[in-house]
Amino acid sequence: MANQRRVFKLGERIQGVIASELQRTADPRFSMVTITSVVVSVDMRIAKVYWMSSADRERRQEIDAAFEGAQGHFRRAVGNEISIRHIPKLRFFYDDTLDVAAQVDELFARIKRTGDSHEDEPVNS
Repeated sequence: MANQRRVFKLGERIQGVIASELQRTADPRFSMVTITSVVVSVDMRIAKVYWMSSADRERRQEIDAAFEGAQGHFRRAVGNEISIRHIPKLRFFYDDTLDVAAQVDELFARIKRTGDSHEDEPVNS
């Protein structure tokens, strides 16, 4: 239990460090990017960093490439800010939670529209 709490706290701290670094960076690809969460593996060797942006798919690919290229920079920043024996390897992933929620909402709206159009039809007895 204590180890889970430690892993969770480390994830929160890494999230804060990376978010601060994003604000300081001069790379325009990182503008309007938000770090939504960081999930650290139990052995604390890997940290999955989830990010979100309102950009279109092409711009998201550019942001993903920017994160890939800046992994070392962010890892050094984490190492400078957090005193731990092994700095986790950072892996960056687009957080598609809002995209999926929008798709679900659209499906429900479509179902409702289909259901509403069938209400006017007479029922055969």
